[in-house]
Order: sequence, then structure tokens, then C-alpha cells
Amino acid sequence: MSPFSKPLAALLAPLLWLASHATAAERPWVQGQRTVPYFANAIKETVLVDTGFDRDNNGVVDTIRVEITRPETAPGVRLPLIIHASPYYFKRSRGAWEPAFFSTRGYAVATVALPGTDFSTGCDDVGGDFEVKGTKAVIDWANGRAVGRYLDGSTADATQWTNGQSGMIGVSWDGTIANAVASTGVKGLKTIVPVAAISSWYDYTRSHGIPYYTEHVRFLHEYVSNFDSSTCSNLTPELQARSDDLSGSYNRWWSVRDFRLDASKITASVFVVHGLTDENVKTGQFGLWWDELARHGVARRLFLHQGQHVEPYSSFGSTYTTPLLAWFDHYLQGLDNGIPTAPQAIIQRENGTWSTDATWPPEGTTMHTLKLSAPLARRAPALSTASATVGTAERYLSFTQSSAYSTDSIVSNPTQARSDRLVFLSNALAAPLRLAGTTTVTLRVQVNQPTAGLQARVVDYNGSSAYVVTRTMADVGHHRSLSIKKTLVPGEWYTISWTLNTDDRIFATAHNLGIVISAEQANPLIAYQPVTVTVDTQRSSVTMPLLGDLGSLASVKAVGPISAATIESPMRQLDREEFIREFVEGSR
Repeated sequence: MSPFSKPLAALLAPLLWLASHATAAERPWVQGQRTVPYFANAIKETVLVDTGFDRDNNGVVDTIRVEITRPETAPGVRLPLIIHASPYYFKRSRGAWEPAFFSTRGYAVATVALPGTDFSTGCDDVGGDFEVKGTKAVIDWANGRAVGRYLDGSTADATQWTNGQSGMIGVSWDGTIANAVASTGVKGLKTIVPVAAISSWYDYTRSHGIPYYTEHVRFLHEYVSNFDSSTCSNLTPELQARSDDLSGSYNRWWSVRDFRLDASKITASVFVVHGLTDENVKTGQFGLWWDELARHGVARRLFLHQGQHVEPYSSFGSTYTTPLLAWFDHYLQGLDNGIPTAPQAIIQRENGTWSTDATWPPEGTTMHTLKLSAPLARRAPALSTASATVGTAERYLSFTQSSAYSTDSIVSNPTQARSDRLVFLSNALAAPLRLAGTTTVTLRVQVNQPTAGLQARVVDYNGSSAYVVTRTMADVGHHRSLSIKKTLVPGEWYTISWTLNTDDRIFATAHNLGIVISAEQANPLIAYQPVTVTVDTQRSSVTMPLLGDLGSLASVKAVGPISAATIESPMRQLDREEFIREFVEGSR
């Protein structure tokens, strides 16, 4: 199946639009099948768009402040519109890079303040319906379905200068709102570029039932809101209460903010951009979103880099902007530039070079279940596709938590016995092995406390160093469902499965693939009590999307001592304020 698997009519739509609206002579900013810098002068204007609702209860319809930069064209020329929506404009001038870059190339660009932020009225609701509907109103306005007014009160008719073909782009929360609006299926939104973006707010603030920070939602709401109305400030404790930190559970309030649930409504194409070392908006946000896009046949592309929570325009230059511009040129300008048949994935590899894949995960990637075992005389328990014969003493492995939350130093010296972790190691690889996608860990465990959290880390061991590829925690109390938290009975057996953050990494020849299991505090609001965990290895496993020669995993051999005293990718320890600051800075 083509990576762009929408029906042919959907792929041809931009070209059909072009044929009916303009000729090449009427678009001097187009050379061949690409747009080029052409316009020297731009028109700048500010418009207030009616949302159709009054969320702040002041008796006046809420409005969204839209600042537009568009090239100075001849009368009657209508251009596509690129929208960068954000809750952060009150924290900075609207110094987004897109207006200057795209307006010279025949695009209109709008920076949009979310409801209740900057000079947009109403209340922000942290990813909720009003935030989404308020932003969606701008696309409706661009297509003549909503009312806009200039600051002097006169009518602003967008259809005089835009053809309604709209795209959205942004980093962090700004990219998140692009995902959200696309999931409404709004007519006129042709493509989005979510960069380091959230696809589920629940998964942004929690790790399988374990909140990262307390009162996260309160902090977010207070940080971005202009609080022009007491209704909005009164909304803060309501939002925080409904987010339910104490249980950490998924509920209806979170489902509204889970855009994966509405992936079937998406009609826009999606160009996903994410950093493989992003510890703020974690990689599972793009990975599980990508899976849903694939399931519903959404035209899509992927740009993965080795950076963290960053704006790729300033970090990667033309390596990023060249494919990005081609994407917009195809879906908004209708140019026949080969995008539907281009490689689906552009990936920065571990050594900094760039590669492409026709599809992602690449063809040949298969889910493989790796078994856990602890054969006698092996320096570390084994990770393999083989079944190792072990006795009862080796089947059940125990460890005891040594701190509320572990650091990545826990993965060092994997062949050295420690009482606060379990390390499962593959044989040394005889050939490179690629992990591409989302790993699932399944553990059958017994604990001695009423609450317990677990963390699994995938580690690339290279002799004296270790690289933590991906890590994710899970609350054992949510073993039945993320919507149900159970008090654990000490001594009972529980089976819990959880997905790790998505990744793409090539494990080199002679490296060892490792899984490290530790215990974590299940909730920051519940007093820390050290937990002893026993794992039934014969009823536990790890399922990984792998590509390459798996022969090294097909048996259990002896392993020599591995020092791995150096951790190449230690997780940064950020408090809540630093975490939110990075979330904001990533969108600058």
C-alpha cells in the first residue's frame, strides 16, 4: 500500500483546484513546480474573528485576535493561508518565522492567539473544546463561514484575498492545536505540520497513570490565560479538579483532549515532526498519533531528528524547510512536485547523517516478542526469542526500590548485581538491528505495598557506555485499565502491559540490547513507601518492532562483564516550572 493511501481523488484535489483557479502566468511566484521568493512588500492587518460562543459569560461573543501578513498582490488574487496558532503570544511579540518566509513565496500567514490568551477573549481550557472551536473559527472565517472585523469594527472579508485552502503549523502547544483542529474534520484545512506536538493531553501529563507533576493543569491554565474575566480565573480550580491528579486515571475530561480518538475525522494531510530525544513532549505522542493516522489512511510524512524539544527551522535550516515547503506547495498551492510518491520518512541517524525510508516503520519491520529468563551461570538475565530452561529460583526475580524515582544511572554496569533493579541482556549482536516504532512491555508481578509503579528502559549497551533509547513508567494499580485505579493486595499476582515511548534506533554490531526494570513512586500525592517487586519471568515479555538479522536473539549464550559506566543520554531532571518553561521555549 502506498504511504499516502487516501483515495486517488483526494491526492488529485490540489491539482484540480489549481486547474480551476489559476494559470502559471497568473502566479509569478511559482517556478516550475515550486514556489520561490517573489514578493518584496507585505500587507499586515489585524482581525477579530467571532467564535460564536461566549465562554467568559460577559454577554459578548468571544473573539480571536488574528494578525495577518500577506503579499501585496494584484486585486482578485487569492492565496492559500498558513496559520500558526499559539497560547503564548502574550509572553512574546508575534515573532514567528513563518510570516517572513512564506509571505514572499505566495502564501498568506496568520498568527492566531488561542481563546483567553493575549488579546483573544473568552477562556482557555487547556486543550478543551473551546480552545479547539475558537481556533477552528479562523478557518471558517477564511472560507466565508464566520464573521471577522477589523479593529475599527468594519467587516473583514477573508475571501477577498484567500482561496480558503488552509494549513496549520507550530511547535509544542502550537503544534498540538493543529492536531486538535484537524481532528474536527473542518472543511478548508488541507494540511497540518505538528512539530513536537501533543496528540493526547493525558499522556503528556501522565505516564500510564503516574502523574509527572502535581497540579500540572492548574499551572498550564494560569500560565497562558489573560484572565480578563473572573469566569476564566474561576475555571482554573475546576479544570485542575477534573484532571484528577490523585487517581491519575483517564476519564471523560481527558478523552475530550485525546485527539487520537477522532483521527477518523481527519481530512487534512499531516507532516509529523519530532525530536527523538524530546523528554518534554515525549515521542509516544507522535508514535501513537502516527499509528492512528496510518489506520485511517491519512496522507502523512515524518521528519525525525536527534534533537530535543526544539524549533527545527532554527536548528536544521534547509534540511527541514526544503521538504516542508514542498509539502505546503503540493497541498496548498496544488503543485505537482512528487510529494505523494516521495519517501515517507526523513530521519537523522545516530551519527548526525540523514536517511530516508519509503514507508515508516520501514518495510520488513516486524513485531517480535522477546522472552525474559535468568539461566544459571549467566552474568545477567537474558533477553531473547528463545525459551531458556530455568529452575524456580531463577524464574522469580525480585528487587527493592531504593528511591522514589530512579535516575538513568540505574542502567550502568548491567552485569553487576544490584538489589534495586533487573537487567535483561541480549547476546552481543552479530549484525546491526533496527528498532522502529513502539515497544510494549508485559510483566507479571507481585508487590508488597498497596501502590507501586514500574519503569522499563530500553538500553543500547556498547562496552563502556550505555545509551537509554526509551523509557516509560506505569502504575501497577492501573493494570486493568487507565480508567480504573485499584489498590494492590500484597502477595497477589498482577499482569500489566504498557507501551514505551516510540523510537527509531540502529543497534550496532557487537552491542547488547538491554531492558532495565525499576520501581517508581506510583503517584506524587501518595507518600513514598519502598516497594519490593517480584517478576515472574516466564509470564513476562517485551514486544519490539525490529528490522534486521535477529539470529543473535535466537539463543541464550554467556555474556562477558559489561562496565557501561558512562550514560550517554541521561534524562534531565526538571521541576515543574522548568518543564513548562521548556514547553514554552520550544515554540519560540
